[in-house]
Amino acid sequence: MPIKYVLVPCDDSQPLSERVLDLPADVGEPSADVLKAALTPHFREGSVDPKAVAQQLGDLASTPGMDMSMLEQGTVETFPLTRPSEANGHAAVTLYLDECGVLKNKPRNERASRLAAECGHASPFHGDIFVAREQLLGPGRRHLADFTLADMSSSAKWMADAAVANYEHMVATKKMHAQMGSSFQHINLGDGEEGAGLPSGQTDAYSWTQTKSEVEIRVPLPSGAKARDCKVKFGGTSLSVAVAGAAAVLDSASLHDKVRPDECTWSVSGDGDERALIVTLEKASEGTWRELLAAQAR
Repeated sequence: MPIKYVLVPCDDSQPLSERVLDLPADVGEPSADVLKAALTPHFREGSVDPKAVAQQLGDLASTPGMDMSMLEQGTVETFPLTRPSEANGHAAVTLYLDECGVLKNKPRNERASRLAAECGHASPFHGDIFVAREQLLGPGRRHLADFTLADMSSSAKWMADAAVANYEHMVATKKMHAQMGSSFQHINLGDGEEGAGLPSGQTDAYSWTQTKSEVEIRVPLPSGAKARDCKVKFGGTSLSVAVAGAAAVLDSASLHDKVRPDECTWSVSGDGDERALIVTLEKASEGTWRELLAAQAR
């Protein structure tokens, strides 16, 4: 069963290309895992830069027994552009990328970064990127469906739907924070949410939630605030967030654990009372944070 997906080269002089993955009709594992396995050799290209590793991983880079060659084996990371919903026919569009692209000093993929921005994400991407579609067939059951060059058009319906859905998700989460206050961290969002049951919290200045791989911080902004009014600085274990005309939200605060600064992002979205600065921290290693800040920073 042939399934189409798209390669977005990081070299802008190279055209986008449509690829085909031939799936067995009786594939017994999620077909997205089959695609990951097929892409792994592509991401073995390049060598890890020790300086980049030190910058991204901090003290983890000097851990005894750390084998840099393991970072070059080709690890495929996924980034969801859309969430399955009734509105989009329970389909999701996902980016497949080299997890160690930044550590290999891969150039920024401008086209993939713009695609993500069209969908409401402000994340930069490095190296070659593959784009594929998954169809949700039931709880825990997703299989690949065709994603073609035509789907890369900025006028594609899925792209507009993704931007709206991601914005609505942000608004809904913020409203829940406001309604539940400090008790929000005890609310289970349901088995379908990746961050279900994980600690979260809220202060007068911001609220935060997490998944196993990311932490998201939302800072309410005045209705007329612009991106240029915000200043965000990422460190391996620290974060600074300030908004012009207001006290610093976080001033070189020590985080609960390490993050990857070059993969952390921020953006401003929403209007009126929903205007917010959204800061996304990429955890250096998957796991659960008990708190946003280290004990000495609280």
